[in-house]
Amino acid sequence: MHDIVTWLRELPAGWFAVLALAENAALVGVTVVLGHWVLRWPGADRVTAPAGPVSRLELGLVASATVLNAGVTVAGWWLWQAGTITLTLPLTWRALLDFVVLVVVMDVILYAGHAAAHVRWLFPLAHRLHHVFADPRPVTLFALHPVEVIGFGGAWLLVLAVHPFSVWALAAYTGVNLLFGILGHLGVEPLPLRVRASAVFKWVATPGMHAGHHAAPRFNLGFYSTVWDRLFGTLDPQYDSRRTGAEPFVDTTSIGIPTAPSAG
Repeated sequence: MHDIVTWLRELPAGWFAVLALAENAALVGVTVVLGHWVLRWPGADRVTAPAGPVSRLELGLVASATVLNAGVTVAGWWLWQAGTITLTLPLTWRALLDFVVLVVVMDVILYAGHAAAHVRWLFPLAHRLHHVFADPRPVTLFALHPVEVIGFGGAWLLVLAVHPFSVWALAAYTGVNLLFGILGHLGVEPLPLRVRASAVFKWVATPGMHAGHHAAPRFNLGFYSTVWDRLFGTLDPQYDSRRTGAEPFVDTTSIGIPTAPSAG
């Protein structure tokens, strides 16, 4: 790990930008491949209707997000070079603590940002674009307004700047964030009933939770946990009954919510 860190520190900025773009493009590829593999799991239950053909708008947003995420990566590298961001290398118990802190802090930030994005007068400015895709597919994870990509990236860099996190915790969080993003945009609930009905998944978000948000946008604003939705009353009233029941499909008509917000 020390050799890799040294190599990254000495890499010219132009070459690091190329590496950052390749890395983020690879993450999109992993999302598509892994997501469609999970979609073929036997017993995966539909939460939303199957997604239709990929649109040019969705592909354009994914391309834009890939480039902007690469820019965020370069900005993080530059802040690291400048000493504003500090990463620690030893693999000790502190790495596990840092990982837990990252998950909890980002869970709070993501919930707060997502709730703000759904404020009536703010929603049309950016986040509505993501909800054009009411029936998500894996690549929908990256179909975001540029403002949202930059906002998330900025929050992420700010968190990294306030504490010297372990590079191992950083890598683990990045993997967990990607996994939750992929599973939440499948439009299915791949977890078997006996798993998702357990006490753990009362608090840890199931894949069907975020898929349900796409079907009923005023609910399920959290990403990694249900804690903040339960605390602030934004959890879908039917979430627990679907999570612990045999049929997880979101019946939006029964809770008086249209399938998707207007794209106009």
